[in-house]
Amino acid sequence: MRKINKKTKNKEWDELCEYVKKEILNYDDNMKFPTYLALKLQGLKKGQHIANNNANKNANYDDYTLLCAFKICKPKIINYLNNNYLKIKDEQHKINLIVKMVEPVINDVYVRIQQTKMSEERVIQSSFENQYNKGADYKKKTKAENDRLKELW
Repeated sequence: MRKINKKTKNKEWDELCEYVKKEILNYDDNMKFPTYLALKLQGLKKGQHIANNNANKNANYDDYTLLCAFKICKPKIINYLNNNYLKIKDEQHKINLIVKMVEPVINDVYVRIQQTKMSEERVIQSSFENQYNKGADYKKKTKAENDRLKELW
């Protein structure tokens, strides 16, 4: 069970890294994934500026939450990078700008994901079986008798 959990975590981490590398930074497969970006992403997961095991953790986000935050911020990031490419000094500066844009959105994304999970749990917990298995009982409200029909029978 633990190996499966670790595999899914690694898969989510790989998906996050690939998304940021290809979709945000526009790097292709021939380019190296920046180590500085990995440290920044690990730091975002822990609510830190950059990953540091000696510093206190301020948050605990999963990789899926970060991926959703990057997807939400992608248009804003791409637009900024395209319009201000002359101001960006180097790769590290570019990564810092990207993280600075994503950081304020993470809490909102986390809350949305939690609300979605809670609503899914409520749907699963509520039992609709009783409503569908009972069926409808037909009951006449009034007894209307027609004298002409009695003569026919």
